[in-house]
Formats: sequence, C-alpha cells, structure tokens
Amino acid sequence: MLIIGNLKMYMTYEKVNNFIENFDEDVVLCPSSIFVPYFLNHKYKVGVQDISMYDLGSHTGEISAEQAKNLGVTYAIVGHSERRKYNKETDAEINQKIIKGLENDLKVILCIGENKGEDKLKVIEKQLLEDLNGINNIDNLIIAYEPIWCIGTGITPTNEQIEATISFIQTIIRERFGQSVKVLYGGSVDKDNINTLKKINNLSGFLIGKASTDYRQLKEIVASLMD
Repeated sequence: MLIIGNLKMYMTYEKVNNFIENFDEDVVLCPSSIFVPYFLNHKYKVGVQDISMYDLGSHTGEISAEQAKNLGVTYAIVGHSERRKYNKETDAEINQKIIKGLENDLKVILCIGENKGEDKLKVIEKQLLEDLNGINNIDNLIIAYEPIWCIGTGITPTNEQIEATISFIQTIIRERFGQSVKVLYGGSVDKDNINTLKKINNLSGFLIGKASTDYRQLKEIVASLMD
C-alpha cells in the first residue's frame, strides 16, 4: 500500500531535523521544497508538492520537473486543492504540469475532489478529462481523491462512498486509457481513522496531510497499514 505524506508548509528546520532523526519508514514524503535535500538518501522516497508548467528558464520561484528529477526527487504532487484555491490554478495549467512531470519520469500524483454541495461525479469527470487532456501514457500517474470539504476538518466520507468514488474514477480512466491506475484517498487521514479507512477494498493507499508531520503518528499509521 502506497503511503504519501504531504508535509505542506508546517515544518521548520529544527522540526525537519527531529523528524529525519526519528523516522525512516518506507513511504513517500513531500516536504517544502527548501527542505527536499535534507530528506534525500533515506529509506523513504521524496516528492515535491508542486512542479512548474514550464521548462528551465526565467520563472522566478518555480521548480521545474527537470530540476526535481535531477536532484533525486521521484514524485510530484500536482493539482492539490489548496493550490487550485489559493493559487487559482486552472485545469489547463495542471494539465501542463502533469505533462512536464511525466516527460521527466516523475511519478505524478494528481489530486482531484469536490467542494461541499458540488456534484461530485461531474466535478471529478471534468477534472480528469481536462487534467489528462492530450496525455497517452499514464504508467507513472497516481490519482489522489481528496474531497475538499474533508481536508483539515476531521470529517471523512464513509468507506462505501469512497469505494464508489474510486470505482467511478477507475471507470473513466479505463474508458479513456484502457488501463487502471493507483487511486489514493486523502482528507483528514490520521491514526484514529486509519483502521477504518484501510478496509476500503479498491484503495491503493493514502495521501496524508498534517498527520504526516508528526513522525510518531505517521509511524503508527504505517504500522497499522502493514498489519
């Protein structure tokens, strides 16, 4: 089961050092970009929380897929709801980021999900079709279903609801590409609900947010999933 920790913008240098000294599990960790070098060369794999839609060039503040790959990064999160909301990222921009990530042999984690009150199936179908427009090879694509109304709220859908959504995602992917992909769940995943969530039959793993910044809690989550 694939476990990915999105460390977001929570950790300082001291906390990063403490984390690294006490955690060396077989997961994927996506720290703030300035801390990526500290996380390399451990048992875990390393990802970035975003990549640019552009190649190398005059794009101040951006991180290209080529730069990330060259440094030793193997994963990249794209289309996270916080970037869609706060950075006003469009599906067209996300599409270009996915293309750049796949071209540079990164494993791209595409985040999709609906807001409260939105038609979930329509939103997900639109995101998948627009975000993956013009892409033919999805061997390195991973999809993370993160209902936006769950992120940071402590609320999760029922296992049955998540399972049905994953089935819907896989149906669209198979119709478009003739194959399935790994689908993760994210949104208020923590040590208290992991034993329930891990029972979802068609789930490939988890994208864990704030809970992943606590190495003790993340170790507990990993142990539970390995049972």
